[in-house]
Amino acid sequence: MNIALITARGGSKGLPRKNILEINGLPLIGWSIKAAQETSSIDHVYVTTEDREIANISIEYGAEIIDRPSELAQDNSGSESVIQHALECLSKNGVQVNDVCLLQPTSPLRTHQHIEEAYNSYSDQKANCVISVFEPQHSAAKAYKLNDDGSITGLLFDAAPYTPRQNLPTTFQPNGAIYWFSAEQFLLTGKIPGTGVFPYVMEEANSIDIDTIDDFIKAEELLKKRVK
Repeated sequence: MNIALITARGGSKGLPRKNILEINGLPLIGWSIKAAQETSSIDHVYVTTEDREIANISIEYGAEIIDRPSELAQDNSGSESVIQHALECLSKNGVQVNDVCLLQPTSPLRTHQHIEEAYNSYSDQKANCVISVFEPQHSAAKAYKLNDDGSITGLLFDAAPYTPRQNLPTTFQPNGAIYWFSAEQFLLTGKIPGTGVFPYVMEEANSIDIDTIDDFIKAEELLKKRVK
């Protein structure tokens, strides 16, 4: 079966308790649970958390809980170790997972249509992984890198920052909203695949990742407009 895995820890420095703050009528994590539940390619929705309040709210909205150890809920805890723990827990409980859709709870503008379209791309392309991205207004191809001597040069090549955008490669920025990948392939390496990766392109307006109060206010304004 295919699962949605929503990673939601209790600690948050930029916006305390953000995962359960109410935004346009739902706790923030509720938007991701709802989107996953409405996606036909997802069979079960799991939330991995160490926080009892997050767990209780997630259960209220229909998710199943994977109890995350506190050592995997620190500021420096990597998402891949959290995924590894979740898949191992499910396996021990006899749950056979085919594909995983990793969803961060801080992307409330991501809908079930986005998740479904990303899965269709994952399936059609026979991809190792599909991740959601957006094309930023300012191309990363024009970026500079800092050298050891303190000077800067073009990230791709020296003249790239001065080259017309249309003559440079198209660049995307990940928005963290959606990752589709095989559970089996992940467990072989303990990593989200880094090759055979295809993009699912979302609009920048739908790519907000809530980390600050300004992000929260902007996302709420967009959600209110969407309902009208």
